[in-house]
Amino acid sequence: MIAQLIANFQGFWFRVRLTWRLVQDDRVPMWLKAIPVAAILYLFSPFDIIPDVFIAIGQIDDIVILIGGMELFERLAPADIVEEHRLKLEQEAD
Repeated sequence: MIAQLIANFQGFWFRVRLTWRLVQDDRVPMWLKAIPVAAILYLFSPFDIIPDVFIAIGQIDDIVILIGGMELFERLAPADIVEEHRLKLEQEAD
């Protein structure tokens, strides 16, 4: 179970780093960069689908929006650029 949690966190951290690299890449269209920015703004927004007063359950919508935003951004960004950054991140990990 601990190994699975570590693997999930490592996958999440990889995706955060990939998203960050893509946001910094000038070849990715500016309008696409609004997707992860909007996801982050949602985290700080007073509006929530599930109110944060419900401990743990209230944070689920925040996590889903954040991960979904990163995934959507990654899927819509030019595939060759995503793959380039993915390979560089994997090489850095070795």
